[in-house]
Amino acid sequence: MPRFHFDIHEDSRLIKDEDGQNFANVEGARKEAMLTGTSIAREAFVAGRADHVVVDVREDEQTPCLRISIRLEVQELAGDQPRTIA
Repeated sequence: MPRFHFDIHEDSRLIKDEDGQNFANVEGARKEAMLTGTSIAREAFVAGRADHVVVDVREDEQTPCLRISIRLEVQELAGDQPRTIA
C-alpha cells in the first residue's frame, strides 16, 4: 500500500511530514489532504497566523504528486474603494 506524506505550508512556514500515512490510492490521499488543509487553514486564519495554506502530497518520499491550496482574502467594503485587509 502506498505511503503518502502531507507537507504543510502556512504562508512561508513549512511543516514536513516525516511519517506519512498509508492509503490505497491517490484519491484517498487527496481526500485526507483536503480534510487536513481545511482544518489547518481554519485554525491559522482565525488565529491570524496565515492567509495561505498549502498541503503538498508526496507519495513514498518522492516529489509532490498533488497540491491543495487554500487562500483567505478579506475585503472591507465601506467607502468608495474596496480595500483588501487580509
